[in-house]
Amino acid sequence: MSFTDRKIEISILGLSALMVVGLGYLVKEPVKTAVAEVQELIYEMPRPKNSFLAALFDLGDREVSRKYVNPFAKKKEEAKKTAEAKKPAAPVAPKAVAQKKNETKKSEDPNKKNVEVQIVGEDPGTTLTDDGFMGDGGPSQKPFSDVAGNGSEKTPQQQPDKNALSGTQWKALMRAQPTKENLTKLLQAYDSKEVDDQTFYEIVTDLFSSNKGETQALGLVAVKSVYSAKSFAVTAQYYDQLPTDMQQQAQTYLMSYAVTARLPMLVSALQSSNAVVVETAAQVVIEGHTKAKDGVSTPADPRNSRGDVTTNAIAGYSKFIPVFQQLAQSSDPAIKNLANTALSQIQTTVAAL
Repeated sequence: MSFTDRKIEISILGLSALMVVGLGYLVKEPVKTAVAEVQELIYEMPRPKNSFLAALFDLGDREVSRKYVNPFAKKKEEAKKTAEAKKPAAPVAPKAVAQKKNETKKSEDPNKKNVEVQIVGEDPGTTLTDDGFMGDGGPSQKPFSDVAGNGSEKTPQQQPDKNALSGTQWKALMRAQPTKENLTKLLQAYDSKEVDDQTFYEIVTDLFSSNKGETQALGLVAVKSVYSAKSFAVTAQYYDQLPTDMQQQAQTYLMSYAVTARLPMLVSALQSSNAVVVETAAQVVIEGHTKAKDGVSTPADPRNSRGDVTTNAIAGYSKFIPVFQQLAQSSDPAIKNLANTALSQIQTTVAAL
C-alpha cells in the first residue's frame, strides 16, 4: 500500500500529535507562572559553589540569628496613642476645686457687694388654722411696744437673721401676696425681732384698709396674735370698716383685754391721741369692771386658758382712776361722759374694798 493510500491515517496521526503538543504548551504556561510566583516569595542569596569562596562563606553548623519585624506593630502603636488621647481627663480632687474657688473669690473686686434674700422658713408648729388663730391652741401672748411705750409684755432678744427680708421687702411682699402662709412667716419674723413694730403695724394697717374681706381677715389674725396697746388701737380704728361678721370677732378680741394681765395695755390705749381709740378703751374698761364686780372671770375668748389671762380682779381697776380723772376734763363730750361714768363705778367699788 503506498503513501497515497494511507494519507487518511497519516493525517489522523499528525493531527493527534499536533493536539498533544498544543495541550502540553497550555499546561506549561500555568506552571511557569506558579514557579515565578514562588521564586518571588522565596529568595536566597546566591552563593558561590565549588570554590574557595564557597568554603569561606559556608555557615556549616553555625546558628543564624534572625529578627522578625512585624509590619503591623506600627499601626498598633498609633491606635494605642489615639485611644489614650481620647480618654477623659482625671477628676480634680475636691480640695483642689475648693482651693481654685477661693483663688477666684480673692481675684474678684473686694468692694463688690452681694445681696442675698431668703424668706424665713415656716414653723409647722405655729401655722394658722382655718379660723385665723395660731396653731398652738390660742392667740400668742407676744406683744411688743405699744402706743405710750409701756403696758406690753417683753420677749427675749434674739439675734436677727442676716438673710432676713427688710421692712420694705416685707411690705412689698404682703401687698403683692397677702396670703395666710406669708402672714405666718411675718409673725415669726416679728416674734424673732427681724421685723420692727413700725413695719409690722404698717402692714397690719394695709391689711385692714383693703376692700377685700379675706385680706382684712388677715389683719385681724395679725393683731390677735400680738396683744399690745398698739394692736388694740389699730383694731379700734378700723373696726367700722370691717364686715359685720368680722366686727363681731373684733369686738370679742377687744373685750379680751379686760383681764388683769392686760389692763396696763388699756391704760396706754386711754392715753392715745386718737379719740376713737380712747372711747373704745373706755367702753372695754367699763364693761370689764362690770364683769369683775359680778364675779365673771371667764374671758370672752374661750381659747385663752392660762391663769394670767383669765383673772379679772376688781382691785386691778383702781389704776384707771387717775386716768379717767384726767379724761373727765376732755373737751370731747363723748370721752368726758365715758370718763365720768367709769369714775363713778370704779371709785364706788374700790372704796368698798
